[in-house]
Amino acid sequence: MKTIVLYYSLGGNTKAEAERIAQEENAELCEVQELKKRNPLSAVFSGCPQAMQRKASAIQPLKCDLSVYDRIFIGCPIWAGFPAPAFNAILHLLPRDKEVSLFFCSAGGEEPRSQQGTKDLIAQKGCKLISYCDIRTASNKKTK
Repeated sequence: MKTIVLYYSLGGNTKAEAERIAQEENAELCEVQELKKRNPLSAVFSGCPQAMQRKASAIQPLKCDLSVYDRIFIGCPIWAGFPAPAFNAILHLLPRDKEVSLFFCSAGGEEPRSQQGTKDLIAQKGCKLISYCDIRTASNKKTK
């Protein structure tokens, strides 16, 4: 099974988790980068409202063809209880009929406010959700 780990990371926690998963799953690794680089202030003042509205940010073209992978891991931070806007941009590129595993990093851990809606977005893309994992970066505790 050909597997890739896509991730967007602002502070490095999601990157570290993506690298761990890629090694564990023997998967390729692909970083998603926004066209306009954010800093922590812009993440709070513009990124959080965009995340809460499930808006997509503009991202650089991916350096991989998602159609050739059977399983796709997608990771990003949680901002204001919702996946960062780069996650929504990744969803627009997600091919149908893929197995998808999600992992989200946040200081608070599990984010039930947006969890079901996020799962529904994967189903709407015609993909099968294999796993959903919230990672509390403050203590590196995982919840499923």
